[in-house]
Amino acid sequence: MEPVIRSLHSYLTELAEREPKKPLLGSPDRWLDAAAVLERTEALARALEHQGIRPGDLVALRTRRSLQTALTMLALQTLGAVAVLTDPRKEPREFLRNSSVEIPAAHFIDPAGLDVWELPPLPFPVRDVDPKAPSFIIFTSGSTGKQKAVMLSQYNLVNNLIDSQPLGYYREDDLALGALPMDHVFGLVLLAGVCVLGYGMFFPDKTDIPSILSAIETQKLTRMNGVPSLYLAMAEQANQYDLSSLRAGFIGGGPCTPEQFRRIEEALGMTLISVYGMSECIGVSCASFQEPWEVRASGVGPFYSMNTGKILLEDGSEAAPGQEGEIWVTGPARMVGYYPNAMPEDELLPTGDLGFVDGNGILHLTGRKKDIIIRNGNNLSARRIEEALLAISGVEDAAVVGLPDEKCGEIPYAIVVCKEDILRRIWIGLHQRLPKNEIPVEILRTAALPRTASGKTDKQRIREVIRQWKA
Repeated sequence: MEPVIRSLHSYLTELAEREPKKPLLGSPDRWLDAAAVLERTEALARALEHQGIRPGDLVALRTRRSLQTALTMLALQTLGAVAVLTDPRKEPREFLRNSSVEIPAAHFIDPAGLDVWELPPLPFPVRDVDPKAPSFIIFTSGSTGKQKAVMLSQYNLVNNLIDSQPLGYYREDDLALGALPMDHVFGLVLLAGVCVLGYGMFFPDKTDIPSILSAIETQKLTRMNGVPSLYLAMAEQANQYDLSSLRAGFIGGGPCTPEQFRRIEEALGMTLISVYGMSECIGVSCASFQEPWEVRASGVGPFYSMNTGKILLEDGSEAAPGQEGEIWVTGPARMVGYYPNAMPEDELLPTGDLGFVDGNGILHLTGRKKDIIIRNGNNLSARRIEEALLAISGVEDAAVVGLPDEKCGEIPYAIVVCKEDILRRIWIGLHQRLPKNEIPVEILRTAALPRTASGKTDKQRIREVIRQWKA
């Protein structure tokens, strides 16, 4: 499959001409069809141009989940400006002021303050936008290190979606749940898919579990993307709602045991599709919905067809099948670069993740290089210990981190979500599943794990929680 060089606006225009009445963007108070989305996007692009925004300008955007935000992001791409996606919990100037990356934004926009609905429906003369140029800047969470500003292009988004289309169980009548943060890569690519793949997307007012389940029931949503903890929480309350419309969803961003995978599918009545990606490379690998659940649950699928993926050892040589090493990748979904520096187009990106490829070409994640715990000279995988914890009945969630130790160098600590009477079972279960040196020295019980806005486990905050607990 060859990469496509097209803009999001070209896809949106084509969709609006072909299916003008197709529901495309929705919220509890209104739905916009394809023709209305195109009309509002072009009217807003014209208004933003009158405000002085030009191609290539850096525009800091407060990215609340809303129709206004979605339309503003699409309008900026129509203009050829660069949307700097900031945390919606903060004012954009404050966010950039406190960021570890200096971004000289020329404009600051809160879409909630834009008069999107009253703008005159004037067509916008389409600019000659370069799909390969930086079009979005998103910030890594910094949960395992320093925050970085990642430049993504429309080319990156479009080709990741084209790569995932035959694998993701898409249908013409799809309506997707828009509950992911829009300043996160998976929320961004979900919005881009509205244009490229033509599914509808619904933004619920709230993203607590009852609100999400209610949105699926009332809006008859068919698909979603999420982390394992979100799906598991939904599965706990699924029997209180009619979720019969829900068909498929991508799952990634954290460990999920085969038992949990099967429990989610059965409770929600959907097909889960394991994916692996990151801010720097939107999609690295993806399973196929056509594979049996055992295959979809055992790894994160093969590398995308347009990607070049390699498992490299410390000496730079390529790993044999089944041999663990660092995952390196390049392809049309790989970022333009870290702001302000572009990477050569075909240069391999070190992901910082460890894994191996089995004999069937399936990629398996085994942990992060930064999460490796070196105990008495032995490398321990935090992910392997987490998976052992999650396999024990009664453990709802778990995270493992290493802390410095004078004698051993580092030692593992665990934090788990479970009932108090489960702790004894956990210790017994770990001794049955792990060698002695991999067993955490302490296990802290908590009501919920600290998480980033996208739902990933926040290892930095977990280390601080354990340090305070030890003190």
